[in-house]
Amino acid sequence: MKRLVRKLLPVLLVLSFQSVLLTSCLGYRDLDHIVFVTSILIDQDEQKNTVFYFETLNSIRSSSKEANQEERIVYKVTSQNPGDALNRLETHTSAPVTLSHNKVILFTERFARSGIDQAFEIFDRWQESSTRTLLGIYAGSTESFVKPNHQEESMTGLYLYDMLGNKASVTSYGVKLNIREFMNQKLIGDKVNSMSIMNVSQDDDTAGQYYLDGLGLIHEYKMIGRLESEETIYFNFLLDNEVSGNINTQNPEDRTRTVTLLLQSNRYQAKLDYVEGQLKMKVSLKLKTDVSAIQGQLKLTDGNIAKLEQSMSEKINENCLKLFQHWKEKGTDIFDIQEKFERKYPKLAGRNIIENTDLEVDVQVDIIGTSTLKDAD
Repeated sequence: MKRLVRKLLPVLLVLSFQSVLLTSCLGYRDLDHIVFVTSILIDQDEQKNTVFYFETLNSIRSSSKEANQEERIVYKVTSQNPGDALNRLETHTSAPVTLSHNKVILFTERFARSGIDQAFEIFDRWQESSTRTLLGIYAGSTESFVKPNHQEESMTGLYLYDMLGNKASVTSYGVKLNIREFMNQKLIGDKVNSMSIMNVSQDDDTAGQYYLDGLGLIHEYKMIGRLESEETIYFNFLLDNEVSGNINTQNPEDRTRTVTLLLQSNRYQAKLDYVEGQLKMKVSLKLKTDVSAIQGQLKLTDGNIAKLEQSMSEKINENCLKLFQHWKEKGTDIFDIQEKFERKYPKLAGRNIIENTDLEVDVQVDIIGTSTLKDAD
């Protein structure tokens, strides 16, 4: 009996291995019969119905010997009950739909101001939905989403995913936010989320091209305001987010011209002291920059470099305080101060501390790499 089992064992192993291969091949061929959602835009019509635009990747089967082609198709689904949208989508397609490869969910500004909870939670609960899917506000027209004008990518979802997830882009004029981070942030501290705003150019030369256009601020699922692109840099400074990009400051030899400094790195430190019902928060920023562009004429002497560093320091300080004061007067903490406060003073948790917070910002700017430029001059 044992000898018989030993003889049959290799045969059984070969047969089982072949069955695995056949299953894999069948699974691969089944990909030709699946519709992949790659991005979703959610809007609201005049009747308060939720309007979904599903960008999908469809496989086109051909009788020719060439490989099957893929086609971008956008399906529009309007529903009073957002929970039915995915089921209704499958009535528009010739194959089952999967969200497992969805890259981006965008909300129009109109929909975001009315409350994204109307549709957001179905993606959070949907089994095939990925928590790594990126989120953003869409300020362009829905027609631009349906018929985009970007040559770099045939699929809008992949193109937007790269833009919203690109380090150089989001550290300058936006933030990177996925479903998991959104759900975590809305439960802690100030409970305010910031989403990058994606806009569409209307200029003749660049019409239809996407670009980052500041931040939308989300509280309790509703958009409560927005930050312009330049404000986003100072917002990221105060939140200890990595910042890159350029900031202009005054040319010390010609006040009608500017000098552009490229941010290389920033070090952040915050200190909180709660005294007699008032929170004093001191933020220290140490920035390393390069001179990237000069308008007009400028000799990079030690004196002029010191003036550039001081001018940049004063500009960042002024704009950080201005942004902070604006939202303090609204009684809305968008800077995670509440979270820092409750972590340091857990017994005092529960009160809206932003109304009793004084901010002090100390900025030190260091322009590096100027010795080479001076030698060249």
